[in-house]
Amino acid sequence: MNLINSLLAVPLGYIMKFCYWLVTDILHMPLAYVFALLLFTLITKILMFPLSMQQQKSTAMMAAFNPMIQDIQTRYKNDREKQNEELSKLTTEYGYNPTAGCLPMVINLLIMFGLVEVIYKPLTYMLTLPSEFISNMTERTIQLAADAGTTLASNNRMIETYIIQYVKSNFAAFSDLSSTYGPELAKIQNLQMNIGSINLYEKPEFKLGWALLIPIFSIVTQLLSTYVMMKSSGTQDGAAARQTRSMMITSSIMFAWFSFLYPLGFSLYWGFQNLLTMLQSLVLKKMYDPEEMKKQIQEQIKQKKKQKNARRTVTYTDKATGKTVEKELSANEADRLRLQRAREIDQERYGEE
Repeated sequence: MNLINSLLAVPLGYIMKFCYWLVTDILHMPLAYVFALLLFTLITKILMFPLSMQQQKSTAMMAAFNPMIQDIQTRYKNDREKQNEELSKLTTEYGYNPTAGCLPMVINLLIMFGLVEVIYKPLTYMLTLPSEFISNMTERTIQLAADAGTTLASNNRMIETYIIQYVKSNFAAFSDLSSTYGPELAKIQNLQMNIGSINLYEKPEFKLGWALLIPIFSIVTQLLSTYVMMKSSGTQDGAAARQTRSMMITSSIMFAWFSFLYPLGFSLYWGFQNLLTMLQSLVLKKMYDPEEMKKQIQEQIKQKKKQKNARRTVTYTDKATGKTVEKELSANEADRLRLQRAREIDQERYGEE
């Protein structure tokens, strides 16, 4: 998993580096890391917008198919095989795809875990400092921590966080490296990953303080975002609504846990993500209104059913009498007749082999 996170962190780190550079060197804004995270979230949202449109369509389709699915599940509740057969027909005959809207959620998770790695290792991925420099700084930081009575390991996931802390609080301890790594040390000194006294590369603690507002911001916006998505997707009633409410509770608990597991920068990013998701849901609802799409899909299903049930005249040769027969058959009956004839032809051709 760490390898996957590291691979994901490389492209995301370059996006984050661009955002931070734009905010600091071009726009000269305060709270540079905060606005860089906001810009990063906006860029990834824009890149994923086509997938989000597809997800909105898929959600509306599921709302349209939901009454049919519930009917099948009720009628064949004691016959699992028949139930699966009928659900499969929805896919083959009407284009129902229960997994069509999953891709955006998967990509969101990949971005989330990749960005967590970027937040843990800003020197590697955001500032792209040389690995040799980071290695030397790691050794020096471990020694300084040991002198202060703290044990650190080089593979500690937050080692770059400690490097930043020691450089900012005790720059004199690294003065002998200035001749070799002056520009790199200056970048760390000038790194703005804080809101006042709150360092966004640190993990939050379960105690009262201003830092606690950031994970609370993440959790509250997660609840609001899921609620708005549910209202905008047309899944407000029935089993779909119950599933969405269950997802809302589960995801909120999960991200509440994540908020205290990862550095504060993650919680801030996820809060921004939730706010933009709410805005996006409202925009997509205007573009693809679930109720209107639901009516269109239900009408398409109705027309397909009518076509299936429509009777047509079929001409075929009765094998027993050898006479040509005309008969009115439904689409399903005609399909069965064609399948039967195809099997007979195969038997005639290959039966003796």
